[in-house]
Amino acid sequence: MIWLIFALLTGAAVMAVLAPLAMRNGARDESAADVAFFEEQIAEIERERAEGRLDAPDADAAKTEAARRLLRAEAAPKARVVSSRKLALGAALAAIVVIPAVALTLYARLGHSDMPDMPLTARLDSAPDRNDLSGAVARIEQHLREHPEDGRGFEVIAPYLLRTGRGEDAVHAYSEALRLLGATAPRLAALGEARVVVAQGVVTPQARKDFEAALALDAAAPEAQYYLGVAAAQAGEKDKAIAIFAKMAADAPADAAYLKAVNAQLAILRGEASAPVVARGPSSEQGKAIAAMPADQRQEMIRGMVDRLASRLESKGDDVEGWLKLIRAYSVLAETEKAKKAVTEARKALASKQDDVARIEALAKELNIGG
Repeated sequence: MIWLIFALLTGAAVMAVLAPLAMRNGARDESAADVAFFEEQIAEIERERAEGRLDAPDADAAKTEAARRLLRAEAAPKARVVSSRKLALGAALAAIVVIPAVALTLYARLGHSDMPDMPLTARLDSAPDRNDLSGAVARIEQHLREHPEDGRGFEVIAPYLLRTGRGEDAVHAYSEALRLLGATAPRLAALGEARVVVAQGVVTPQARKDFEAALALDAAAPEAQYYLGVAAAQAGEKDKAIAIFAKMAADAPADAAYLKAVNAQLAILRGEASAPVVARGPSSEQGKAIAAMPADQRQEMIRGMVDRLASRLESKGDDVEGWLKLIRAYSVLAETEKAKKAVTEARKALASKQDDVARIEALAKELNIGG
């Protein structure tokens, strides 16, 4: 295909060079005008001789001179045409043979036809001032749509999706990387963390399964241990959470990046600090207040928020983000039947929006609720 494109470009260049030469008819038109002029002059001499205004010797001399000029005028176009044809032929040979030959020779000496493509990771990690990240991500997503078997591509793009607030897409990317590249502790832990982020800090049942699977492959996986400790704390299993975090703190190297977070969780659980026990701290004062409540009051307030969201969706059912939050909330609250009912209602409310329905279906599959 690339050589066909090169051939077409070469043909276009040749036509651009030859077109001006092919249109050089000015000289021929000028010579034709000269011939017509001299023919008219000879006819005028004949008329003057017939009318007696010009005697025979003078008329013959004038006709001879006019005929001589006429012959020269008729001969000139032939020479010019021959010259033009030679010039056009030479230009065509130069354009068709010489120019490509010179170009290919230069490319063979200076080009790098065997240079491999720049790896996907290197493109994403290139300096920001030389790389439009949003454009790069868009190109990679297009690549993945055309090549859905590229597990490495999904693995590379997933963290960027997560950091830019596209949690659901990040979960999908991590899931595809896991499916295509195989299960490892880091991949399972990354998928679990993405689920936690999407759930706004709550370790969902599916995320817990991911972390447990990661620990089955690597008992020392710190990310999996940490989030299982958070899950125990969120479930009210304080002693279990303390045991998990205490073991992590004891086993961690002195310079471990996660040690500070582990010690912070221990301080919270032991009553030495008042920060909420969540995977990622609440970003609002309301969130902090809710997290500081006793477990029963916090659960009651959360349930009230969920009920208000459900009521709002009854009157405004085209809010796909609201449906996703409601379904996930019911799942976290272990209210499976309500979650299934929400999936069914979301399908009906969003029936005219196939992309939104697809997102609902993907979440239902992730949470293992058919609806």
